[in-house]
Amino acid sequence: MINSNQFKKDEVWIAIRINDRFLYVNDEPYDIYILMDAMDANVFGHVLSRVSDQAPLEADVENLFRKALDSQGKWPKKLIIPDDSKAGQIFRKQAEKNALTVDTVPLSDLSPIIAPLMAAFAEEDEE
Repeated sequence: MINSNQFKKDEVWIAIRINDRFLYVNDEPYDIYILMDAMDANVFGHVLSRVSDQAPLEADVENLFRKALDSQGKWPKKLIIPDDSKAGQIFRKQAEKNALTVDTVPLSDLSPIIAPLMAAFAEEDEE
């Protein structure tokens, strides 16, 4: 298990799909991917991905990384992505482009950090 207290602020970012169920926009199913700080679970932003496309657009992920950089003022050392992420390659490519190392871990290992956020998103989705 990975816990937030293992990290310093701005040391590690996490890129994950936040939704359990698809979000429908104009009857098209979408997934929502977020980029967040591993220490405090601060969410820098999100990108949408049509389920049929399998992954977000590269330009959208690049913009998300830039938004996070603008917010934090520096790059982290590492990006963590779940090992089964459909969008893993696109996030990996952007991380490596910006000299971040990338670790892949089972989604369950991230549970202590992401579970509260996923639960809050699920509650919001049900309303």
